[in-house]
Amino acid sequence: MPVRVSVVNDYTVVIAGVHALLAPYPDRAQVVVNGPDCRDGAGVDVVLFDTFASPADWQARCAAMTLDPTIGAVAVYSFVTDPRAVDEAFDSGVTGYLSKSLSGEALIEAIERIASGERVRILGDDGEASPGGPWPGGEAGLSPRESEMLALIAQGRSNEEIAAACYLSINTVKTYIRDAYRKIGVTTRPQAVAWAMRNGLEASR
Repeated sequence: MPVRVSVVNDYTVVIAGVHALLAPYPDRAQVVVNGPDCRDGAGVDVVLFDTFASPADWQARCAAMTLDPTIGAVAVYSFVTDPRAVDEAFDSGVTGYLSKSLSGEALIEAIERIASGERVRILGDDGEASPGGPWPGGEAGLSPRESEMLALIAQGRSNEEIAAACYLSINTVKTYIRDAYRKIGVTTRPQAVAWAMRNGLEASR
């Protein structure tokens, strides 16, 4: 029987990318498209919480989901490999922390292990690895991190807030932003926000 999986993120384009990664495995994963908030009480075995452009207190959101009786297990799905983020995630009660660099096959295997009650931690080599599936802004040449910077800028976050949310130094954030601006052909923050809004980087909630 396939594992029932729901993907949680505030960006529909991010959710669509994860769905595309899982789509080739319908016999192993049944994707609940509308997410846990729209399931009319129907349960899921595993919620994948994608941290792309999430608020700084995303751990509290994970903790709340772990208390939901209709959710079997919660796993964080992230580019972030900072040990602080991993420890904080597990402290919130999640039972998995999975790298977004995983292939579809590896992701399915990890989801199955988590659904069976196993505590699973699989990190990529670093936070720069390309994801196993498509990501917002990839068609424009943006790296996943550059795309995330633009999404957070569109939320009105300062560079300092972005650094804290993404477990990055302020200089690293500035480098990502500078490179993203160059790739999309903008020079100011308002221009970057406008580009983000036109290209699916506006939060859906």
